[in-house]
Amino acid sequence: MSGPANRRGFLRGLTTLPLIGGSVALIGTPVRAAQPVTPGMLATYSAWLHFEQRAIQCAVGMENGTFIPCLNPGSHFHFDHFSKDRFALDAQLRAPVVLSAVGCPLTSVEAEEAWATTFRPVVQEGRR
Repeated sequence: MSGPANRRGFLRGLTTLPLIGGSVALIGTPVRAAQPVTPGMLATYSAWLHFEQRAIQCAVGMENGTFIPCLNPGSHFHFDHFSKDRFALDAQLRAPVVLSAVGCPLTSVEAEEAWATTFRPVVQEGRR
């Protein structure tokens, strides 16, 4: 039962399983991407978050409202240990991780040019 042939068969069987989201899932908690946060990326992330929220609202039948229930872990995630500087920095550092995880391009030349004077990331190299 525990021979090499059985292990190979088990591992071979794993390759035929459907993947969640069509790709390999990360194990663990990604905390930072190896990509600098830029104004265009923050604009892209803001737009993605906006339309993700709208998609969820449509999915639950709230096509004309903006009600967001806050008695849940999603709300407490941001405010249990609130520090304005930490709050802003953590949100910016999540941008490339989330965008990458969902397969959204991180930014574009147009986004960088259009948003360079609007979004000023506070992220600095080596700071976390």
